[in-house]
Amino acid sequence: MKLWSKEARVLGGMYGVLETPFSFSGVELISDVVFLAFIVCAIMLLFNKTPGFISFVMSKHPQTAYYLAAIGWIPYLMIIIGFAMISSYQIFGYTDVVLEHLLFGLAISALLAAVVSLIVAYITARKRIKK
Repeated sequence: MKLWSKEARVLGGMYGVLETPFSFSGVELISDVVFLAFIVCAIMLLFNKTPGFISFVMSKHPQTAYYLAAIGWIPYLMIIIGFAMISSYQIFGYTDVVLEHLLFGLAISALLAAVVSLIVAYITARKRIKK
């Protein structure tokens, strides 16, 4: 797998779109199942096996796949930051207030970055259509 291949970013975008409503509504079981499916599909991509639904979305709905790829980096970043925060907590030992401020800052940064990614994707797509 290429490290930043479009399939991996589309998978991340699909995970973000499917998981967010369940996570916010408090249905954690479905959210956990979607996360498990995301991990299994990511492992498949590591071994150069593209899941069929990703190929289907990319071939039949290229515009949707383009926007999913624009926000697809966010789940990977959250997983990496989660591991980094756990390991840094083990080394430095944060207080609850510091951890709360770090997570709030991370959430705001990710939200702003997602909005910027979608705006850039929209502008780029509009320029392609005009050409």
